[in-house]
Parts: sequence; C-alpha cells; structure tokens
Amino acid sequence: MVAKKKAAPKSAAAKKAMAERGTYKREAEAETYGRLVYAAVVPYVAADKRSASVWGDTWVECVPPAYAVRYRELKDELDAAMRAGEHVQAQTSAQSLIKALEVMDVKARADGHQPPVVDGYLCKHGDSVYCFLASGSMREVRQAHPGWLVYHVSDVCAVLAGKFSDMMAEVANSFPDAKVMKFTPTTSLEDDIDFM
Repeated sequence: MVAKKKAAPKSAAAKKAMAERGTYKREAEAETYGRLVYAAVVPYVAADKRSASVWGDTWVECVPPAYAVRYRELKDELDAAMRAGEHVQAQTSAQSLIKALEVMDVKARADGHQPPVVDGYLCKHGDSVYCFLASGSMREVRQAHPGWLVYHVSDVCAVLAGKFSDMMAEVANSFPDAKVMKFTPTTSLEDDIDFM
C-alpha cells in the first residue's frame, strides 16, 4: 500500500485570494464589492463615461441647480447601496442615474446650451475629466474649463514613448483589445519628464 502525500498548506496569499474570489476590489478606496453589485453599476459607469465624452463636467452649469443637486443625491444613494452590498438598490440607483444623465442632456440642449467644442477627446477616468487636445490652444481650453486636465495628444505620445513604448507594443501585439486601466508608479516620474 502506498501512502498518499499530504498536500502542502496553502500560503496566506492563496487563502486570501480564495476568500476574495467573486469580488471586485476598488483600489482607490480598498473596498470590495460583490459581483452582483458590480454588475448592477456597470451600465451607469458606461453612461457616465459617454456623457463625459460629450459634456465633460459642463452640464452642471447648463441645468437648473435642482437637477444637479438631485443627481448628487442619486450618486450618494448609489454609493451607500454599494457599500452596503445591496445590489437591488444599487441597480435601481444606477438606472435612475442613467435616466438623470439623459434628462440633463435634453434639458441643457432645450435651454440653448451646447456641449463644449474641442478638437480632441474628452474622457472621464475616476472622478477627473481629461481633455486630449488634437489642435487648438491648450491655454484657452484650460482657462475655459479649469476643472479639466488638458493635455495635447503629443504630450501623451511623449510619455508613452519615453517610458512605456516597449511594454505597450508587446502588450498591444499580444492582446489587441487590451486597455490600460491603472498605472501605479514605483518611482517619481517628475525626474523623468522634460517640459518645454
């Protein structure tokens, strides 16, 4: 008779990974959300990004204050539902937020407001609105929209080429649909960036 080998004990990292399986962790706040809560908010996150790509953060100035306040209240309700792990309430709040974005877009346009016109791309990442300008005056865009992080597309190219070109090329060739979701610097980039 052959004795079976006893399995090696699991490491602390393996135990932690098993315990967190099926959850989504927000790195910025180190919170963990269940799959159902995550699934409930995905449509709103997509709608919010679409809205930001059109309006940036300017719709707040283009709708009556009551609209902006109600939108903030809905966001707070969604945040509370997510923290409590209440996926049904999170879904309800997310749907209300999507509808609010649509209503604010219609109201702003009906009141004669138009989205900002820039030759570039507006993008929301986290709580920030980024403007990647293809042409035009960065100074004018920055002065007109002080809450935006405005960069010329060539700035982005310079950063990618200088620090990440080899890695990005390898990833893009291996995974054509890959997107950068987060970058955590290990050292300060200030020493590596040359400004004009």
